[in-house]
Amino acid sequence: MFDASVIQEIKNGNESKLTSVYRAYRDEFISWAIRNYQCPEEHAKDVYQVTIVIFYENIMSGKLVSLQSSVKTYIFGIGKNKLLEYQASLRKQQNFQEAFIREPMEEEIPEEKEEVYAMLEAAMQELGEPCKTLLQLSYYKNYSTDEIASALNYKSTDSAKTQKYKCLVRLKKIVQQQASPFRE
Repeated sequence: MFDASVIQEIKNGNESKLTSVYRAYRDEFISWAIRNYQCPEEHAKDVYQVTIVIFYENIMSGKLVSLQSSVKTYIFGIGKNKLLEYQASLRKQQNFQEAFIREPMEEEIPEEKEEVYAMLEAAMQELGEPCKTLLQLSYYKNYSTDEIASALNYKSTDSAKTQKYKCLVRLKKIVQQQASPFRE
């Protein structure tokens, strides 16, 4: 593929060119993501979908006019950033779970714990629906992703996983804003 013409053809509405780009790198990307970022195959597929959407949006918005690298390198770069976000979110999720599942330590000050709970509750209220219900089902009621998909009428388990990830990212931003000493 000649990269400059690929960008121009997609910008001109050639959907088959976008489809060929999608197909050209999909399997390689998924294998690369699983191997280098230890993510589940389903998540690698989701990240690839998001990556292609971002690639397309960057072309259509004019943000991507020409490349300093190949289309493949550009797509893998976007994917790498999304995979790193995913890993960071997993670490935050694990820390979040540990903070509320572990037994209280004797040296913990109850007022601090209450403050954390209050901040989390306020963040959950600000988060709104359907994220609030999804996260409550997942973390408070220990529903599996299949059970969440069924309870909230998602088309698939993958849709529920993707929504859960997005909700956690939003919750994290809200908590960071609440905890920031510089917030307005």
